[in-house]
Amino acid sequence: MVEVLVKENDAGQRLDRFLQKTFISLPASMMYKGIRNKKIKVNRKRCEPKQILCSGDVILLFLPPEVLTERSKKQIRETKPIEVVYENHDLLIVNKPYGLLSQSDQPTWQDTLVERVRYYLWKKKEYDPENENSFSPALCNRLDRNTSGLVIAAKNAKALRILNAAMAKHKIHKSYKALVQGTFQESFQSYTFYIKKEQTKAIVLDHPCAGYKKAQMDVSRTASEGNNTWVEVQLHTGRFHQIRAGMAHYGYPLVGDRKYGYAGKQSQYSLCAYKLEFEDLGLDLNQHVFMLSY
Repeated sequence: MVEVLVKENDAGQRLDRFLQKTFISLPASMMYKGIRNKKIKVNRKRCEPKQILCSGDVILLFLPPEVLTERSKKQIRETKPIEVVYENHDLLIVNKPYGLLSQSDQPTWQDTLVERVRYYLWKKKEYDPENENSFSPALCNRLDRNTSGLVIAAKNAKALRILNAAMAKHKIHKSYKALVQGTFQESFQSYTFYIKKEQTKAIVLDHPCAGYKKAQMDVSRTASEGNNTWVEVQLHTGRFHQIRAGMAHYGYPLVGDRKYGYAGKQSQYSLCAYKLEFEDLGLDLNQHVFMLSY
């Protein structure tokens, strides 16, 4: 028999989802059968897969030990410091530098933004993986390796749920600055197009097509730089390479973005997520607009 204490960051989620995250060797079929046959109980009582866990609940599992292997605790390694733009007890807003991955793209440990956030919070004694069953601080939005700018990280599970729901409901508005090739003629232009990821590149169409997702963004001209133009882009959808592929599709590839048609001398493109605007989310924010000078 294995006993698991539900902690604060485990609360608010379904029993079955918690068990699937916690016990990596537990087959789903055995888990559901164990719940039906009272081999899995909560507070020594019969439970249901959809039961919402509360902090302090005790889960008892009367199952073979070989299927109760717990997920490995997160590794904490020393990393480079992060630039904190804003912080409260629920979240961090940090400035991701150019060239850094938001999160790992391989099974072994990598120096990424999320690992730097976890190390920062571990040093502050606000996060200890040894005292967590399934939660670790997580990013609520991600930027490509070569895009810099503002990223939100949740410090606790409740904030993560609120922020993820807000992202899905478009209650957090993201604006970018980009340097594009050519003279952007309009002071403001709203674009709607359709985009599909194919391997490491996005394909753009002007019309709906099976397998393509609708993308929307507003583009404003802010300044000229020789034969190039600085623009501000506000996203209404968050598609793969939406700004890079979309601007190239309309004849204005990002300066330095050879993947999408730039043919000049620059080797590094300039794309920065410079502004976040929050609607009222029920979190304790002392301001609702965060900006980088750019």
